[in-house]
This record gives sequence, C-alpha cells and structure tokens, in this order.
Amino acid sequence: HCDDQGKTIKPDAPNAFKFERFIFDALPNAKKALVVEFKREDEFSPLKNADGSDSPLTAQRDMTLKFARWLEACGVAVPRGADGMPKYQLEIDPCYALSAKDLAERLPEGFQITGDTLLK
Repeated sequence: HCDDQGKTIKPDAPNAFKFERFIFDALPNAKKALVVEFKREDEFSPLKNADGSDSPLTAQRDMTLKFARWLEACGVAVPRGADGMPKYQLEIDPCYALSAKDLAERLPEGFQITGDTLLK
C-alpha cells in the first residue's frame, strides 16, 4: 500500500484480509441448491491476474477458442495459424446465440471469417 505521501509500504507480515469467496462458501446459506455440470473449456476461464496465467489475455483466448468450436460445429471454416490458434479474435454476443445450436439457426448462409469477427 501507499502512505499519505505516496511512498510504497511493503509490510513484513500479512496485514490485510482477502475477501474472495467461492460458490461453495454460499451453499450452507442456500435454501435450495442445484448442481450443473459443464465442460470446463466452455464455461470457465478465471480472471485473477493482470498478465500471465488467469489474465484478460487468457480469458480472451479461451473465449475465442470456444467461439471457434461453435463456428466449426456450424460448418464455418475458422482460419488458424501454425500453432492451431484462430488467426482472428472471435466473439459472439450472448444476445445473438447461447450455443452452437443457436448459432447454426442464426448464421447467414455462406458466412465466412475474413478478420476479427463480432456477431451481435
């Protein structure tokens, strides 16, 4: 933290509380609980760090990979680089489609990806 003059203070021992909670912390307080199972790569990409692992960059990568899977399931060719990653950033607004099945019903015939793509 910083003092009143803006000087960085590095404590010798822990001096704060972390207010992070997980869903299972709330379960004892729930009147009803429901377990939902899903593929991790489709629904979970934590955002905890400014860079490196679990960062905005990895979350964006995981979303692009998810939407590439959806598009490919609809028969759309997704251009990929030598590393297998989609060449372009892909994003599908949840108001446009919530699944590959929804997407298949809405995509225009002959849809192609030629650059960064946002479907909304």
